[in-house]
Amino acid sequence: MANTNITLSDVHQAIIDALKVRFPRVTIDSYDPSENLETLAPACLLNIEELPKAPDVGDGRYPVVAQFAIHCVLGREVTDLQMELQEFAVAVSQFVYEKGIWLKGSVLEKPFSIEAYPGSFRKDTLGGFDSWVVNWEQKLYLGASTWQPETVKSGVRIVANPIDADNQNEYRSL
Repeated sequence: MANTNITLSDVHQAIIDALKVRFPRVTIDSYDPSENLETLAPACLLNIEELPKAPDVGDGRYPVVAQFAIHCVLGREVTDLQMELQEFAVAVSQFVYEKGIWLKGSVLEKPFSIEAYPGSFRKDTLGGFDSWVVNWEQKLYLGASTWQPETVKSGVRIVANPIDADNQNEYRSL
C-alpha cells in the first residue's frame, strides 16, 4: 500500500536503501563533512542540500523541491582516478535518472536537473581521496493529504427488496 504521509526521513532512507541494492560493494551512508572520507571509500554519501517550498497543490501536504547530492568517493590509490570517478558519477547519475521514484504513491515526482561535477578531495603522502558529486532536484509532497480517498468496496454483495438501499447491513456476500 502506498504511504500517504511521508517525511523527509522516509525519502532519505528510501534513497539509501535503493543505493545499497544497486551498489552492494560500496559504502552507502549520509554525508558528514567532518568524517575521514578516505576510510569510507569507495562510497556514495547522500546529502540534502536545499528545501525550497514548491507551488502548493492545495491538498494540505507541504511541497518542496528538494536538492539532493550524492558524494561519490574513491581513494587516491585507484588507478586512473579521475576517469574512474567520472564513470562512478555517471553510473550514479544514470541510477537516479532511471530509478528516481523512491517511494510508491503520488508523494514525489521524477528527478530533474541531474548533474555531476568535481567534489572535495584530500591529498596525503600515503593516501587521501577524491570525489565527484551527483546533484539533482526532486519535488516532494510531505505530510498527510487532507483529501481522503473514498472507501473501496470489494467483492459481490446482494440484497433482495431492500428497505434502505444505502444500508450496508441489508446486503449479504455471495
